[in-house]
Amino acid sequence: MPTSLTLKWRRALRRHGEDRSRQDQHFLALLLDAWSNRRPVGPFGFAVSVATGIGAGATGIALQMALRGPASAPFSVQVAVGATAGAIAMIVTRQRFAAQKARQAATTALASSFLDASRDCVKLLDLQGHMLRINDYGATLMEATSPVQLAGADWLGFWKGDDNDLATAAFRSALNGTPASFRGSCTTTTGQPKWWDSQLIPVKDHAGKVVAVVCASLDITSQTQLLQQLRAKSELMSEMEAHVKLVFFSYSANFEYFHYITAGSSNVFGVEPEEFMRNPHVWRDMVVPEDRAALHAEMARIMAESTEGRAQYRIRKTDGSVRWLRSTGYPVLDDKGNVLRIVGITEDVTVEQERIAELDRLAYTDSLTGLANRAALLREIESRCAAGRPFGLMFVDLDRFKVLNDTLGHLAADHLLRNVGSIIRRSLPGDAYVARLGGDEFAVLIGSVVDKAGLETQAKALLGGLSENRLQDSAGAFITASIGISIYPEHGSGHDALLSSADVAMYAAKKTGRNGYQFAGEEAARTIGDFELERDVPEALATNQFFLHFQTIHEPHSLAVHSAEALIRWQHPRRGKISPGDFIPLLEETGFVEDVGVWVLDNALRQLAAWRQAGSMNLGVSVNVSARQLGSEQIVREVDRALKQFGIPPGKLEIELTETALMKNPKQAQKSIVELKRLGVRIAIDDFGTGYSSLMYLADFEPHTLKIDRHFTSKIEHDPTTQTIVEGVIDLAHKLGIEVIAEGVEEAAQLEILRQVNCDYVQGYLLSMPQAPEGLITPA
Repeated sequence: MPTSLTLKWRRALRRHGEDRSRQDQHFLALLLDAWSNRRPVGPFGFAVSVATGIGAGATGIALQMALRGPASAPFSVQVAVGATAGAIAMIVTRQRFAAQKARQAATTALASSFLDASRDCVKLLDLQGHMLRINDYGATLMEATSPVQLAGADWLGFWKGDDNDLATAAFRSALNGTPASFRGSCTTTTGQPKWWDSQLIPVKDHAGKVVAVVCASLDITSQTQLLQQLRAKSELMSEMEAHVKLVFFSYSANFEYFHYITAGSSNVFGVEPEEFMRNPHVWRDMVVPEDRAALHAEMARIMAESTEGRAQYRIRKTDGSVRWLRSTGYPVLDDKGNVLRIVGITEDVTVEQERIAELDRLAYTDSLTGLANRAALLREIESRCAAGRPFGLMFVDLDRFKVLNDTLGHLAADHLLRNVGSIIRRSLPGDAYVARLGGDEFAVLIGSVVDKAGLETQAKALLGGLSENRLQDSAGAFITASIGISIYPEHGSGHDALLSSADVAMYAAKKTGRNGYQFAGEEAARTIGDFELERDVPEALATNQFFLHFQTIHEPHSLAVHSAEALIRWQHPRRGKISPGDFIPLLEETGFVEDVGVWVLDNALRQLAAWRQAGSMNLGVSVNVSARQLGSEQIVREVDRALKQFGIPPGKLEIELTETALMKNPKQAQKSIVELKRLGVRIAIDDFGTGYSSLMYLADFEPHTLKIDRHFTSKIEHDPTTQTIVEGVIDLAHKLGIEVIAEGVEEAAQLEILRQVNCDYVQGYLLSMPQAPEGLITPA
């Protein structure tokens, strides 16, 4: 290299430092300048090749020129200038031009081999942008069958849209003598897009005129697609962080600082990521004091066990609002199993927690009164039992509520129950836990008063509260309650035992006259038998423990048997004969009366069929039907079935109904009575005169028979007023076309008076005791 050129090159190296592309461009300019100041000898050629061995993956320009030195002796110069990596190699040899020309073909072939070995797409463009030449690998990248396919092709035509603008600008810059570079996407010969990193270098003649442009392009399609995917994922994460309340983090193993935290922290915590990076303790300071211990314990467990952990806790944001968060941490371990850091995710679960709280409220709250429900009460009892501190339990049941519910209607009854719940809360200490078990049953837990005297005072206060508020039903009767009281641990160690004891005591209170209270224990022991009987009813039906006695009904003058009333009895295997007064109310209360009622109906008609077969064709039978039976739509179907099954004329069956049964559900009762009468069955009102709405029922239900209660019959002999009442009832009934039966006739004088006042039929111990059908004397 000539001295002046060498000095200039060294200055360029110092000026451009490690910027190889700038070095290459500057050296090319120096070389062309040196060439332009000498008279060329003969033609010169040029080629583009990879400067292998100079810089890995570098592309370059190989120039061969004929120059004349100071002694006018021609010499050859071969220069390789890196186009992408900036590697430069220069080989200058002096020979006689004639000898060098002989080797020119070999040098050109070597340059071509460098060009074809390049891993870049290297193209030589004319001044119009047509491809004069492209290396083999470049043709492959452009999906051409061979370089020949691209010869003369418009290079700019492969670029579209904005990329075409970039390519055109770079090409014009090279045409103007200034190297240029750009990145863009062009289509291959098959129309497939590829991304390139391209550099364009002008090639000038001895006069400095651009005669061609070299374009070296690096295929960066894979890298670009990867960057696009990463950018898309990054944008997606940014969008998610902007809308989803999630935070991804990397935390130091000693929990002292964050390695990384996402922008979602501003949504979740109300704190920017930069603040967490500066002061990592901000996070733990935001956790509400009540939740810090559990959170720290879980963090310590993750470290100790090197396993995944999760914590749910509350934070108080800078605006004062409280949010529920859930953090899940995963330990990152080194080769030795030591925790390097904790990575994880934190999410805002406030809405989820609010929904859980609402579901919990709905699951453990009575929708009608807003009080705790049965499930909540059981949970509270078990919690208090686990704590081991004594407490009292009151079982509160409204008196006569079933009747009130039927007469008032459901809306009014619901309003009444809400008022009762409020009264209970107001009447008891503030720490009293009040729950509605269902229907008209309430329960109260009292922890501040646990002795019998104190609980008795609270029970009186509750009853007094109901009395003072003077809640009334539609007939003006005041609402009262019966209360059963049990004490933990005296009467049980769990909710089953405590509630059962209080329930038994409550029933004992009802039996003593209602509107009172009773403690569990000896006072309520007799009620336990009721529960035992209740359990025994299904077995009694299955094993024929029930049986029927019949009491005959007579014509008062001839004493001829008119009919017989079926009366149920129970022969218990352990208790012996059980009084109907003991088990019939129990059947009514528990609902077994419907099953037992069907049994009575079937067996009464079966016996009547037997009597009729024996010759007593005129005999009838009466069967008592309870309020629950009358309120069921099954009663009519069962009666119709039984009559047909046993072949009994409907007129020989009389259904006896009490005024209480009629009052329970008047509308359903009237519907059932109409349908029974349509079958041809007779209807009798039993115990007439004991209710306050008796005359109304005569008009509404139009019975076939009235049965005067034994209360009046027993006084008719000695009380003129009672005699007048009985006579008036009989006279009224006859005017309405209703027959009358007087019950409880035990004295001959009573029978005589009933004859005088024209009573149709009589029934009582004077005439016949209830007895088994086998001993009943019937007319032939």
